[in-house]
Amino acid sequence: MRITKLIAAVVGIGMVIVSVALTVGGIAAIAFPDRDGWVSAGPVRLQTDAAALVGDDIEIDFGGDFTNGRTFVSWGEIPAEFDISSKNGKEVFVGITTPADARAYLDGVAVDRVSSFDDEHDISHVAGAYQAVPPAETDIWVASSNNGLLEWDISSGEWTIVAVNADGSPGIDIGVTSAAKVPFLRPLGAVLVFFGFLGTIAGGFLTYYGVRRDRNATLAIPPMSSTESIVTG
Repeated sequence: MRITKLIAAVVGIGMVIVSVALTVGGIAAIAFPDRDGWVSAGPVRLQTDAAALVGDDIEIDFGGDFTNGRTFVSWGEIPAEFDISSKNGKEVFVGITTPADARAYLDGVAVDRVSSFDDEHDISHVAGAYQAVPPAETDIWVASSNNGLLEWDISSGEWTIVAVNADGSPGIDIGVTSAAKVPFLRPLGAVLVFFGFLGTIAGGFLTYYGVRRDRNATLAIPPMSSTESIVTG
């Protein structure tokens, strides 16, 4: 019986910990989006003396379509926005393209590749010429903007974000604020909160069962030896 109670207590405590984590994550998923469902990050400042800034390749897979393009994440596309501002007075072009087209366009060009878009972003340098072909002269972009708001409907595939001065010259200094409208985030948060609440209750009951003492348990009192005496006053 003691083993059963021990197992119940251990399982119950584990359930409570996991359920509280689910609840916190669900609350965050509900609270982070604004009224219109947008989640934003930034601004992040990116600088380089090279001719281009390139993000790591992004692979996106929303899964198979069910009906009318609807997938697990609600729809086959997620609206995204990148608000780009130049910090050195140059007109900056930011575009989305495939990794293969990005490599072909920047072949032989000095590039800084950004692998993390936070305050301590990681940048690796690729040597090359400090001049790129003006980006407007190529038609590889699925979405683009010149020193302003880049709107892109994220869809399944492999993509790369490229930032180049509009004239292809070196020296890029930009501030970037990104945002995405994730239609399933708040419903997912509600589901996490619901199951987190249920899990916390179930885990609490298991923990209580495991640690509570039986009412029928008796306290064993050792027999008094013949040499012991009771002093009364």
